[in-house]
Amino acid sequence: MITIHEKTAKTFGTLGLGALLPASCVVTEELNGAFELEMQHPYDEGGKWRRIERGRILYAPTPTGPQPFRIYNTTPSMDSIKVNARHIFYDLLDNLCGNIVSVGTAAQAMAAVRAAMAYPMPFSFSTDITKTGRLTASRVNPVQALLSNDENMESFVKIFGGELLRDHFSIAMKESIGADRDVVIRYGKNLSGLKADENDEGIKTRLIGYGADAKGNDFYVTEDSPYIVNYIYPKIMVVEDNTVETPSQLREKLLTIFRENEIDLPKVNIKVDFVPLAKTEEYRDFAALEDVRLGDTVTVINEKMGFSKRAKVISYQWDCLRGQYEQVELGDFLGTIVNSITDSEKSYKVAISASQEAKNVINIISGRIAITQTSFYVAIDTDDYLTSERLFRFGENGLQFTDAGIEAADDEWKTLISPDGEIVLPKG
Repeated sequence: MITIHEKTAKTFGTLGLGALLPASCVVTEELNGAFELEMQHPYDEGGKWRRIERGRILYAPTPTGPQPFRIYNTTPSMDSIKVNARHIFYDLLDNLCGNIVSVGTAAQAMAAVRAAMAYPMPFSFSTDITKTGRLTASRVNPVQALLSNDENMESFVKIFGGELLRDHFSIAMKESIGADRDVVIRYGKNLSGLKADENDEGIKTRLIGYGADAKGNDFYVTEDSPYIVNYIYPKIMVVEDNTVETPSQLREKLLTIFRENEIDLPKVNIKVDFVPLAKTEEYRDFAALEDVRLGDTVTVINEKMGFSKRAKVISYQWDCLRGQYEQVELGDFLGTIVNSITDSEKSYKVAISASQEAKNVINIISGRIAITQTSFYVAIDTDDYLTSERLFRFGENGLQFTDAGIEAADDEWKTLISPDGEIVLPKG
């Protein structure tokens, strides 16, 4: 049942203004993305359609229970009204965070976003993420502060990672909103209602690792992926690791890279359209997807290429009237900043172990190394770039150095490499 409520409604335990009788109603949700409803309502004889107004709230079924959606657009036609609504979460688009400064835990950052809003709203903010970091932003709305991927601004997901769980007026940034339900999907041929894309970009099937023992003697080892036979040539990646002292330790690091980062497997995106697929014999192979939820992990097996990998449910379309999925999309999703940075470095030299990498990510956020909206700083003489006197700065002015701290005047920053990439030689 779909009910409609006044603009000021905060609870939805009653019918509100009454139930509606739409001809169709579909909810679409993306992981850390859109959460919308589209409805088509006829001009019924009882006049229920007259209750539909922009700003009012629709309370409609979703895979995880009913949720409130605020109407933002209505399009009348000759025989019906098309209605577009966003989850109540998007009321936050109308607010403004004047200045957000948080150095500490993810929970403190969530609290800072809420505290910085220009006026109070009935939303709760929470997180189960345990990372620490520095979040700074100004003159943005709360949605941007939480989810923006704009390269010119910081946001919660950029600093701490996480997946957004929206439940009525409760906003939670979680390590993961899904679960592994032991669902296995097999594919390897074209089916009506199934679109599968595999992207080979960034694949590495041979790792060559370089290290040195305690006496400084260099050594190297090579490790091949079991999927190397799927490609004409080996796809080589160099791994430099100065934390190991024996070839066996280095070999284990290479195996860990293959095992944990899946760099030897293609990126996979699968869209399952249940409507035409339900008419095929192979439907039974995908029926298990009817029980998954956004953020759940699914094992995807390609029989032809002989590989299996893990993928998340990254979006869905839900028929509110029938109470079933119309479409489910599976794909690779980078849920944390640690994973994002690791992925960006897959085609480059890797010089640190996974545990050290996590520590360095934290340092990049708040410590010896820092990334701000305008520059990249490296502190030389302290563990905090804000207190260091000797600093390197990389930004629009090229690579510069100062021994007068971050507040140094422009003429106190010595340019080492110009913005054009030219090395600037010292005078004299």
